[in-house]
Amino acid sequence: MGKKHINEISFLRSIACLSIVLLHSIAWGMEYVGFLLNLPELSKTILDSINVLLYYGTPTFIFITAFILGYSYKDKMTLSKGFLSKRLQFILIPYICMAFLYASPYALLSFEQFSLKVLLNIFIGDFHAYFVLIIFQFYLLFVFLKKWLDQTHPSKVILYSFLINSAYLVIFNFTKPVDIVFSDYVWERFYWIPFPGWIFYFSIAYYIGRNYESFIQSIYKYKVIVLIAPFVTGLALLYFYHSGMITIHSSKRIDILFHTLSVIAFVIYFARKMKSIPSLFLVINKYSYGIYLLHTSYISILIVLFTLLSLNMGIFTIIVLFVVSTACSIMTIYYVNHMRIGKYIVGKVDVKPKQIHQVDSNTVLANNQHSTYNDKHI
Repeated sequence: MGKKHINEISFLRSIACLSIVLLHSIAWGMEYVGFLLNLPELSKTILDSINVLLYYGTPTFIFITAFILGYSYKDKMTLSKGFLSKRLQFILIPYICMAFLYASPYALLSFEQFSLKVLLNIFIGDFHAYFVLIIFQFYLLFVFLKKWLDQTHPSKVILYSFLINSAYLVIFNFTKPVDIVFSDYVWERFYWIPFPGWIFYFSIAYYIGRNYESFIQSIYKYKVIVLIAPFVTGLALLYFYHSGMITIHSSKRIDILFHTLSVIAFVIYFARKMKSIPSLFLVINKYSYGIYLLHTSYISILIVLFTLLSLNMGIFTIIVLFVVSTACSIMTIYYVNHMRIGKYIVGKVDVKPKQIHQVDSNTVLANNQHSTYNDKHI
């Protein structure tokens, strides 16, 4: 089966990518830009609420990853040659390069601190690109379980994965660390990495990809629900957060399961109604993986500049962080890809001017995202 054009997935990927950049622009700005700390409480609450609503970004990339696998292999019994090797080259190797890049500030402390941070980044995802470790778990599961997934009734797999995913998140959302070594770190952020925390997104997206035409028909049939759902789940999300029922400040919340799926359905429905995807979103889609990898480095640089130059642009600082970090990431990806080894540093991108409308089974923004604190905001 050849590649087929699905514009709405390109649009969904670009929206998710921009959501993650905006999320970090708000979170980092509010945390590290001094004058933003003095904003009125109402402004802080509004920005914090926007951040919570944007948490669907990372789970959406899990969805896209599984959707592409389901869609691309729905008529194939075996995997394409080089299934894992291509992903190792153009997704995992850039991830490793970024692990070194984001550990570089630790070199100012000592070589030992730098080396430790590199190892933590690579093997347990101790920086914003942890998402890559998650999708590679699903690539491996797909390799070993494809036949079983294709032969098992979707409702059964989806139900079991939902129960597993929910139980997993309930444990880490509502219990305290147990008395074991490194339990605080596990409860704080490492529980993000194992696949049970994301398996529901994977299973439902895989079967949607295999039955995409039926899914689209359902979206049109229940369009009223599709159009209302994101607002209902969004309000519920904010209620649980601000009431203190679920205080987790990341995408690893149990209520994000419902919010993410409602946003995805809404975006796909909206994209289907568009005559064509605007060129800007096609560019974001094309560069999404590199943007995911690089944007936090530019946000950090901008924050340092704001501090050193004592620049005070008020709330517009967040807009500057968002726009400039996205633009600089794209320019970096474009020029680095002119180098022979560029695709192994920031991901493979065709630097020739051409629009991309299709689902590519080899290139996915795995998401993403930084220091331990900032990982909380993905």
